Amino acid sequence: MPRHDRQGRNKMDFEDTPEEAAFRTEVRNWLAANAPKGEGEAGSLLSMSIENTAAIGAAKAWQKIKADAGYAAITWPTQYGGMGGNSMQNVIYGQEEAKYPVSSAMFVVGIGMAAPTLMVHGTDAQKDRFIRPALYGEEVWCQLFSEPGAGSDLAGVRTRAEKQGDEWVVNGQ
Repeated sequence: MPRHDRQGRNKMDFEDTPEEAAFRTEVRNWLAANAPKGEGEAGSLLSMSIENTAAIGAAKAWQKIKADAGYAAITWPTQYGGMGGNSMQNVIYGQEEAKYPVSSAMFVVGIGMAAPTLMVHGTDAQKDRFIRPALYGEEVWCQLFSEPGAGSDLAGVRTRAEKQGDEWVVNGQ
């Protein structure tokens, strides 16, 4: 429900609603029972490199635990393994998870962009192939932009998609 000041303007309110407080308690209890304590390998993901297989393995194991419990993709529809929750629940979970030496950062592109795009625009075969592995951390997605002559400067990219009849044609390198 929107919160307003005396003039009826929306205002920021950092207090949880009763429903949000109940969800926060649920998340805290679950994390206390399931999240690694102390200094863990997944917590070292902030300085992780591809060679740090222990940290990658710990992050993947944590992602599976979260997925099994429904916390890996809170805002996803339940039919895809999500909780069917809202953005505020996602924020609350993130705030509480940040207190533990775990990381889900390497799954952000798959969970936050690739899989939701497939849910809306993918074929059934694509959904079957990619969504569950992204949710469970079995496959890691990344997003890269590069082009000859532009490098990773997105303003210099010349590739374009042009509508031709009922299809899109990608022109460029």
